[in-house]
Amino acid sequence: MTRTVEELHAEIADLRARLEDREQALASYRDQRYALESALEDLATHQEELRAQNEELRAARQFNEAMVARYAALFEGAPVGYCIISDRRAIVTANRGAARLFEAAVSDVEQKPVHLFIHPDSHATLTRHLDKVLAGQPATDEIRVMGREGREVDCLIQSRPNAGLEQPDGGGDAGGAWESEAVVRRAGDPEVVRSCLTTFNDISQRKQAERALADSEVKFRNIFTLAPFGMMTLSQDGRVMETNEAVQRMLGLSALELRGMTYRDLLAPDTTATEAYRLSEGQPRPGWVEVFERELRGRGDRRLMTRVTFAIMPSDDGFGVQGLVIIEDMTERRELETRFQHAAKLTLLGEMSASLAHEISQPLNIIRLKAEGALERIKRQGFDPERAERGFAAIDEQVVRLFEVISYMQGLSRRDTGAIKPFRISRAIHAARTLVDKQFRDDNIVLEVDDRLEGIEALGRQHQLEQVLVNILRNARDALLSAEGQRLLNGETPRVRVTAMPLEDGDRLSIVLLNNGPCVSEEVRSRMFDPFFTTKSGDQGTGLGLSISLAFINEMGGTLGVANTDEGLAFQLVLPRVRQTLRVAQGHIAAQVQAADGPGDAQAPPEGQRPHVLVVDDEEEAAREIAAFLEAVGYRVTVALNGQQALEIHVTDPARAVITDLRMPERDGHWLIDRLRAGGQTVFIVIITGQAARSTKELERLRQRADALLRKPASLREIMKHLQAGVPEAEAARRSAE
Repeated sequence: MTRTVEELHAEIADLRARLEDREQALASYRDQRYALESALEDLATHQEELRAQNEELRAARQFNEAMVARYAALFEGAPVGYCIISDRRAIVTANRGAARLFEAAVSDVEQKPVHLFIHPDSHATLTRHLDKVLAGQPATDEIRVMGREGREVDCLIQSRPNAGLEQPDGGGDAGGAWESEAVVRRAGDPEVVRSCLTTFNDISQRKQAERALADSEVKFRNIFTLAPFGMMTLSQDGRVMETNEAVQRMLGLSALELRGMTYRDLLAPDTTATEAYRLSEGQPRPGWVEVFERELRGRGDRRLMTRVTFAIMPSDDGFGVQGLVIIEDMTERRELETRFQHAAKLTLLGEMSASLAHEISQPLNIIRLKAEGALERIKRQGFDPERAERGFAAIDEQVVRLFEVISYMQGLSRRDTGAIKPFRISRAIHAARTLVDKQFRDDNIVLEVDDRLEGIEALGRQHQLEQVLVNILRNARDALLSAEGQRLLNGETPRVRVTAMPLEDGDRLSIVLLNNGPCVSEEVRSRMFDPFFTTKSGDQGTGLGLSISLAFINEMGGTLGVANTDEGLAFQLVLPRVRQTLRVAQGHIAAQVQAADGPGDAQAPPEGQRPHVLVVDDEEEAAREIAAFLEAVGYRVTVALNGQQALEIHVTDPARAVITDLRMPERDGHWLIDRLRAGGQTVFIVIITGQAARSTKELERLRQRADALLRKPASLREIMKHLQAGVPEAEAARRSAE
């Protein structure tokens, strides 16, 4: 069958149309495949993202669960009490700290009204507190918690309101409330219940401390105000801020007058107030305390010696410092110390009575033997001038020795209230050795003295140093004679060695007293200088000797120490020496009263030119002997036996000089001196007395009353020295006659 061309063309066109449809369908399939592949790729990406998000969510949930557990543990284990309190004033959740305060288990606390655990006195405070917090404001108050066992605890409560949240389906419990900011949710109730988180902090100890501080402040204020000793506070620049009544009484100044004065204004002139300087500079930290002895000035010419305790403490604002000054009047204390020292000296005088009696009896025995021997020789052999001169010289030497013993006894019996002055150390050492020498020899104790201080002086009172040396020497004797001392010596000769020498610095000197007896323990050594401490039995020691000795040495500016050595126990005194350049005044006086060679060196001037000297003494023999001596050296002398007789002679025949005793019948020497000083004429007065002054102040007053003071037994040469200085007319007349 033959097809036509037209048919073929039509078939070809149909095939072309069908091919185009297929191509279009293939293109559509190709687009769908591409879209499907893209969708699959997007889906895979989303799956990865979802997987990553799920991991993040899982990690976040684990973290949240860990944080919840951590905060729950902190909540439960906190040292303070935590409670979640609902708006109905019920405790929804409580930790163990709150349960301890309430003295109950946690289960017994939850769902209970909070007022059950609060002291009735604090109910009103707690109600106001919760009203404020549940109104949306934080609050802080102090209340008293009362546990079930009755224990009361002061607490500081701090509360803050909790934010409300939507309650999730299924409700929740107390644990869920804590996990969602402690908001209380009740099952079946769609409303959010307001609540607060309340902290109970036990402040009992703080309250006790505050009460104790308040009590301390009251006590300190009472102490400050009513204290028997003076107290004042100073600003950092040293100005007085507050004073108590004791300070005002001491100084005679009112609180208003003292306020604003400086600390330096209250000190005596020329006082270096190092404590005030330290306060102003703020150098020492708060808590610095130092003790000083200061002379304070009050109203007018009032002066008083005080013991000042100066303390630096923080100022009220806490940024600076201020001073606290405690002032103790030392007048009574000094008097008591003087009494103790005087009692100890009298005790020492009693203990040394045997030695002193020997030192007195020996010179008297020699004097008696010399005098009786001379009288017998004159009767049998006639007068031998040379032998008589030697005998009189020996008697004079023994009188000097006797005078030294009496002077020492008078010094011990006298209170030490006078001024200190330079004295030679060697003389004190010699006097102390003399007083104990017989006792040491009787007890077979060797006393060795190596004195290299000839001419070197110290500043103080010589008899005080003598007392110190005698105390230590007697203690050494007691130790050597004790049972322990005899056991240690074991036949060795007991020995005490005194070594005195200048130190290398040239400004100090040292006296070491070493004995070969027993050493002492560290405890005894540390307490040896404490008052009333003694290792002797009650009838052998008072325990005051070394304590007073230390006070004497300290007063001289020195130190006194004790140490155990290989040879035994050693005491060392270190004293500052006095330079000769400091003694100008004494050199001037010495130049005025040069020693006379003797009565034979002076020639009597004519009768009309001889100065009149009046000798007054109820011991007529002594008065006549002095008069004869003065007549021989150029004076015209009249003798009176009492003050009344002497004044009558002076009125009719004025005397240029009067030599008088003090204790006499009818009118004594004091009465006579008062009348002589009241007259218009200048009279040179010399007192010669055997009366022992009760204190050094009394002795100084006697010296001020007269131009010269001599103690019995008096030396004719000493009388001559003072008359030559005070009444130079006789010497001028003698030279004119020559």
